[in-house]
Amino acid sequence: MKGSSVIRFLIIALAVVFLGNQVFAAVYKPIETQTAVYHTATDGIKITGLIIRNENLIQSNTQGVMHFMIEDGNRVANGGVIANIYGSESASITVSEIESVKSRITDIEDILSYNDIDAANLELVNSKVQNSLNDFIFSVSAGNYNSASQNSHKLLSSINRKQVAMGSNVDFASQLEALKKQLDSLSAKLPEVKGEIKADCSGYFVSQIDGYEKVLNIDDLSSVTPEFLENVKPKKTNDEFIGKIVSDYEWYIAATVSVDESLKFKEGEALKLATSVKSSPELNATVKKINISEDFDTAVMIFSCNEMNKELAVMRSGPMTVIKKQYSGLKIPRKALRVVDGVRGVYVVNGMQINFVPIEIIYSTEEYIICKKQSDNSGVLRLYDSVVVKGRQLYDGKIIG
Repeated sequence: MKGSSVIRFLIIALAVVFLGNQVFAAVYKPIETQTAVYHTATDGIKITGLIIRNENLIQSNTQGVMHFMIEDGNRVANGGVIANIYGSESASITVSEIESVKSRITDIEDILSYNDIDAANLELVNSKVQNSLNDFIFSVSAGNYNSASQNSHKLLSSINRKQVAMGSNVDFASQLEALKKQLDSLSAKLPEVKGEIKADCSGYFVSQIDGYEKVLNIDDLSSVTPEFLENVKPKKTNDEFIGKIVSDYEWYIAATVSVDESLKFKEGEALKLATSVKSSPELNATVKKINISEDFDTAVMIFSCNEMNKELAVMRSGPMTVIKKQYSGLKIPRKALRVVDGVRGVYVVNGMQINFVPIEIIYSTEEYIICKKQSDNSGVLRLYDSVVVKGRQLYDGKIIG
């Protein structure tokens, strides 16, 4: 009886030890790792750039209702029609409806001419639907209802194309016939144009006037000093101005920096500017001028640029980064760095053991390190390697399994 109690106790004790080991093995991790990934870091200075460019104001004293013939931010040729003048608001509305119907007719004709359904990239189609939806939501939230109307048609077109790509049986032919009848009806009601507003130079048409058009002068960049930028204010313009044409030739970005930061650059130096502009995440630029303040504490750096598009044309200021140099390589946490026998490196997991590999650091911060990417041979840090960031008594060849 006593012997069976001892055996029972030993069995229970062994079971407790076994369960304890299982829990400890599940909870305790002898090492922690992170994956080496490819990364590009930028060494530069952050600025808020103020855009200075050649902007010609468009004046109109014509009586009547104005209907723009060019979309805000689009390019216009010298002598091109910016707006037509009609005698009533209803005529302008009719023109907008005609343009909308024409756009929908073009979309359906394009869809009907697309027969290779099997070649359709559904991922790309879905992406276009999502982008169209985002543009529509953004224009509505911004209160830009003209743009919202245009984006709603783009969204409808994207959805129709998705239906075709997925093999849905949609009667586009009857829709096309109905739209053509609607176009004929609208065209019959359209009155004659009473006047036109034409561009007197080529560039990008922008309907918004912010008051800086005559304040910021590209002809005297030496006057753009830290004191000037600190006190510059927009100037009210007359109501007869309906917009402006932004030149697509050389334009400038001005920003105030410390004198120490300005000393890292020199006039004539070519570099890149990282921006928040979706269509131009990086701009090729040149340091045009560096104007130092009277107290020698700050300076205005002026960058010249020749790239222009719809987004840049309507932009006056925005956050940017002046890229002095870029570093690309394998990114790992700084805490993974080890020094063994005077050699800097990291421990990586290879199957059931860890190995020490040397690294060449090309850039570092307090949080991470970028190492030079070498050929994918053994004995070097490779893309997607599991790098040890935490562990005790580490050594080359240690078994961890």
